[in-house]
Amino acid sequence: MKPIYFILLTLLGSNCISQKKNTQREIAVESNYNIHTQLILEHLVWPGKRYPNRPMITEVIRYFDKYKDHPAIHFTDSLLRNKIFFSDELMEISLYLEPLPSTKFKYSIENTPYNDRIALINEWKQKVSDFYIVSDVEGFMKSNKQFYDGAIKEVVNNLPPNDFIDQMETFYRDKKLKYTIIPCPEMKTGDKRGVGPYVQTKEGMLVYQIISASIPIQNMNKLSDCTEFGFNNREYILLNARHEFGHSFVNPLLERADITELLNKYEKLFTRAFQKVMGDQNYGTWWDCVAEHLVRLGEIRIADRSGDSILATKLRFENIEKKRFIFLPELEEKVKQYESNKMYKSFLSYLPELINTLEQFNVQKINSRILED
Repeated sequence: MKPIYFILLTLLGSNCISQKKNTQREIAVESNYNIHTQLILEHLVWPGKRYPNRPMITEVIRYFDKYKDHPAIHFTDSLLRNKIFFSDELMEISLYLEPLPSTKFKYSIENTPYNDRIALINEWKQKVSDFYIVSDVEGFMKSNKQFYDGAIKEVVNNLPPNDFIDQMETFYRDKKLKYTIIPCPEMKTGDKRGVGPYVQTKEGMLVYQIISASIPIQNMNKLSDCTEFGFNNREYILLNARHEFGHSFVNPLLERADITELLNKYEKLFTRAFQKVMGDQNYGTWWDCVAEHLVRLGEIRIADRSGDSILATKLRFENIEKKRFIFLPELEEKVKQYESNKMYKSFLSYLPELINTLEQFNVQKINSRILED
């Protein structure tokens, strides 16, 4: 029997559309105007590249090019160019806001890493709101409703297995309030791209997987002529969901002062050769390097624990041999002690022991693994 879907289509009446798979713990699949607006801004901030197999991107460039000198574009460019914010951070901030064109916060950022930049955020969101109104982002979204609906349906048809959330929460021994996938056909990408923001609320954490299209599709004369939307890719959605949702379990722990202090103890292991390998993958700091190791460790262990030994083997090869996440063999061996010992009530309670696995490494061992064929 095919799975049953509850479908809610409210694009014309609100700022998002949603479809949910009927499972014990549901993954919502939504279109979010705040996120789509931020991704439209990206095209105007970083113009030039064309995407012949991404018809929505082609249409975004055609429609919004006349607004390339709007103050929101110049201000966003300044924030990004001066590394005051990264693009992924602006997407996360967008999720803390009420639906555009409102400039109010829906959730407080008081206890987030962004609270020290509140004046800049207030100025930025005011300019983005004006851009949203002047360029009629809402009108653009509504006129292309069929395409956004099509992207959502393709993701809904390729959602992870029914026990996906239970697998993640069982491994990390933690629960999140809601899991949401936002397919973004206008997202800039060389191939595939995913972002994993999360929002802290009084009720719990909202976690997101924001993903680009992953399959090339033919540009048509009109978007309404498209019958494929670039998201009909079950393997990519599963792998990206495990990775991006995984960051919501790992990153907040690494942001704790006590854990950061422990991490800094091993920063000497981030050798110049190691920095080059990680930097080429856009992981420019020691913190980024460790976070990515731990998220990928979770991907491997969850795949193995779920009975998919083939995928686990593939992930080990991809991440260790090709991408040079060189701590993974020792981390995986160590984390099995956590998996088999219920005295650890959370991943956090075991994290210091896991991080101390790095005691096994020195600069010579790091460089030999980085440079080996």
